[in-house]
Amino acid sequence: MAYSRYRPTSHFIAPHSWSNDPCGAVYVPESQEYLICYQWNPGTTDGGNCAWGMAKSKDLVVWEDCMPAIWNGSSYDRLGVFSGSIVSRLVDGKRVLYLFYTSVSAVPIHWSKSYIKGCETQSVAISTDLGKTWARHGSNPLLNSPPNGTVVTGWRDPFVSPSASLSTLLGHGQHTDYMMLGSGEREHGPQLHLYKCDDLASDSWDYVSAVVDAKLHTPISQQHGNLAWGINFECASFFTIGDMDYIIAGVEETEESTRHNGHYLLWMSGKFVLNEQGLPTFDIKSHGLLDHGILYAAHIFRDDQNRLIQLGWADETAKKHVVQAQGWAGCLGHPRELVQVERPIDLCAESWPEWQLNHADGTMNSLGIRPAPQVETLRTSSSLTASSSSSLKDFTCIRAQNYEIQATFSHLCGTENMVFNVLQSPDATEVTKLVFDLKQQKIIVDRSKSSLKHLGTSTPDCGDLRLLPGEDLSIRIFVDVSVVEIYANDRFALTSRVYPSMETSTCASYDFGGVDEKNVKFEYWQGLRNAWPARGPGCGILPDLHPLSQNAALTTLKKENLVTVSEVHVEMAAAS
Repeated sequence: MAYSRYRPTSHFIAPHSWSNDPCGAVYVPESQEYLICYQWNPGTTDGGNCAWGMAKSKDLVVWEDCMPAIWNGSSYDRLGVFSGSIVSRLVDGKRVLYLFYTSVSAVPIHWSKSYIKGCETQSVAISTDLGKTWARHGSNPLLNSPPNGTVVTGWRDPFVSPSASLSTLLGHGQHTDYMMLGSGEREHGPQLHLYKCDDLASDSWDYVSAVVDAKLHTPISQQHGNLAWGINFECASFFTIGDMDYIIAGVEETEESTRHNGHYLLWMSGKFVLNEQGLPTFDIKSHGLLDHGILYAAHIFRDDQNRLIQLGWADETAKKHVVQAQGWAGCLGHPRELVQVERPIDLCAESWPEWQLNHADGTMNSLGIRPAPQVETLRTSSSLTASSSSSLKDFTCIRAQNYEIQATFSHLCGTENMVFNVLQSPDATEVTKLVFDLKQQKIIVDRSKSSLKHLGTSTPDCGDLRLLPGEDLSIRIFVDVSVVEIYANDRFALTSRVYPSMETSTCASYDFGGVDEKNVKFEYWQGLRNAWPARGPGCGILPDLHPLSQNAALTTLKKENLVTVSEVHVEMAAAS
């Protein structure tokens, strides 16, 4: 069946149709549940965002569908409810959730198009019943126009959060909230605009400054000439770890970009400081790629242990006819934990932009990226496990499309080339090669033979990993039907999509190029948990109802047992 042929089973994914950015992720302590929203366009596999789809979970691993939080409305958001964030607050002892989003009244919106006045505004919806129902603020839109008029390339995706660093710098109260919007100025470069508010229940947001104002196509730093500023920022967010401030942003590049969809995920570390005009700006000390593959639209939130969790959108790279036939498009990568990695100073890292060296205390730090601890619970008690170098060959017995690999290579000389072959046909004519090339300091997903019928992109996904002298290579790999995720040394992540044309491409093998297997610690888990056990056969393809009206979508979802009659009535009443 086309619907399930390339559909991941252990990842977060919409029940059907087009989906993209994660947004509005939040932990609700009263219900002890996580809510995650996502951009959704039910009824079609074409891109578009007429709803914030929503699901809930107790553990960030097993999910249950909820009623969409919001749909396209009227006037100011009639053509789109774009990405944003949810803020959780106690108001007079009661939990209140504020859903901030970009309200869209005119399209198309893209950096390559002339900006339409009033096309993007910023709005909020509020829930007082732990996310079951949402009501738009009566004063929407909260913000009506970007600070630099129609010369902008975009102005969207509000991320709202307090910031001790910003409040201390500006002399504001620690309960002040800040909104960051991704933007850019035509013929100038990408920008991040900052606003502030002292009371989320009000409609009063004041402009602060452009905390990042980059020059078009110039290198981000002299140490990394291959990574340059693009044209526009999207889905930006900010946070603090220890005494270091961080910003994450999606960077839109030119049409000549070789990256997937012409964009990449950037992280920056540094400090918020005051410029000569007394306005806050971001002083960048180090930077890197949050994902070296296709993952985009990063969204962050805190889990129940106050760990910083990041989600991202794993787009399709299949040919259009494949996506249309399966009736859905896009999923989310596994939840990741963002931490600060600290090491003793090594002078070889002085020219590496991902490290900030602190000579005063002899340490250097970088942003750490690794699977969230919750992801380990995907391993089931029935999973097959190989746990010693002598059982590495058991790995070649795999006949599966869903598993996790964990390996550590020690006593390295720096010239090794290790390969894991996954989603491989029995005769190895179809195979996806995961290459760890230490001489070239690269990790590569070689997709040249991933699909003999050329159903998907065949160009490689590739990223740099510079090991420190004497450092082991520690990796985790997740294979889930068409999704491949690679993590290395708690500071590297790469997400890729592949579409094997042969149903027998379920084998696995390895070639470590002469590496002594005594120096390899290896484990794998076959058959990861189903992330959506409550979904039944009704979660397949919707009828061709595009453009799908709100009431038609609600009725369809009800018939598929994704919502109850009472929920439909509540949502319709809220919309009216």
